[in-house]
Amino acid sequence: MADDKIEELRREIDEINDILLSLIADRQEISVAIGAIKVSRGLELYSEEREAELLEKFREDALERDLDPEYVEELMRVVLEHSRAAQRRIVGGGS
Repeated sequence: MADDKIEELRREIDEINDILLSLIADRQEISVAIGAIKVSRGLELYSEEREAELLEKFREDALERDLDPEYVEELMRVVLEHSRAAQRRIVGGGS
């Protein structure tokens, strides 16, 4: 009986993982599109100010969801870093 519940919960986690990966892929695609626009306009890909705003918002949202803001910031820093790498790889441009 308990094993059935564990398997059910694991299936739910698997579904959430699929959704997370899909959302990360969507986010990266949009990030690359933004990068292409920035490059075409001669703008820098990286905005320290924008990243600081995002990280602060992530921390606030984490607290509202009863999540550790340090954990969420760390996770989102990785997402942002990989978004910038995808922008550089696909559209080139500045730092």
